[in-house]
Amino acid sequence: MVEYLCKACEFFSPALSCIEKPRWGHCMRLIKAQDRCGPGPLQPRFTWADSHCDDFQPRQSSPIRR
Repeated sequence: MVEYLCKACEFFSPALSCIEKPRWGHCMRLIKAQDRCGPGPLQPRFTWADSHCDDFQPRQSSPIRR
């Protein structure tokens, strides 16, 4: 069974470190940024790896290279 968490989503880009598993990252499903003058350009959104949302899309398995 797939857990519908950000870390298993196609849109999630983990913040990797060599010490620990990614606990946070960015949702690459772009959202409009807010600035003082109103909506700004599209940008990724910070998120925790164990968060979830209605836009979850399971990560595709990469093809096996031979």
